[in-house]
Amino acid sequence: MTKNDEAISQIRKIRHLISQENEHNPQKLVNYYIQLQKQYPHLIQYREQQTKISESAPQQGIEAEA
Repeated sequence: MTKNDEAISQIRKIRHLISQENEHNPQKLVNYYIQLQKQYPHLIQYREQQTKISESAPQQGIEAEA
């Protein structure tokens, strides 16, 4: 297993635990994530912000996806 596979595996485990803590209930899970967004608004990057960041970042031979 590569490091990348291990990271993905860890993320899946954490997501499963979060789901389990919310009784695998989609509405409870959505509410949980909404509360996290409210609690940590400075950690959220919206698509508009990502576009502005990528437009201002120097290009290093990486072509944008179409």
